[in-house]
Amino acid sequence: MLIELAEHYEQLEEARQTLIQQVRRLDALTLHHKPSPERWSILEDVQHLVLAEQKTILEKGSPPAAEPGNPDMLAMVLHVLDQDIVVDVPDSAMVPDGDVELVDLIRDWDQARHRLHRFLESCGPDDLRTPVSRHTVAGPLTVVECLHLIASHFHHHRRRIEAAIERL
Repeated sequence: MLIELAEHYEQLEEARQTLIQQVRRLDALTLHHKPSPERWSILEDVQHLVLAEQKTILEKGSPPAAEPGNPDMLAMVLHVLDQDIVVDVPDSAMVPDGDVELVDLIRDWDQARHRLHRFLESCGPDDLRTPVSRHTVAGPLTVVECLHLIASHFHHHRRRIEAAIERL
């Protein structure tokens, strides 16, 4: 795997494993607790992270290559995530229902991460400049942009989960 990609992946995976250790310590009541009717439970935040990674399609030479990227929209999405601005989920397929066991989520997340790892291993230097994915709002993304977005999204929800744990 290219060094640049390996560094991003290792940081993401280390943070994911730390978060998994934190939530595994919680009992079912804590995992399902909603701080308010419009806020997600810890389990729903985890489920959303898993759904987002499962739904992230990474393909070399995929159709997004024909569409130009939009750096301003990507910057806006990253800003929203990094500043913890609450917005609606742009893709209804990623809205959690909370009707899943944590052990199943972790298994599904492991599979999604394994798929990401395999894709990153297949990337060569020429693959860093071409779109490999498409975000609903930000449009076509290169592999590095995609990793930045996954990381910002992960850390946004990690902060929400950690804040929820602290409030209990």
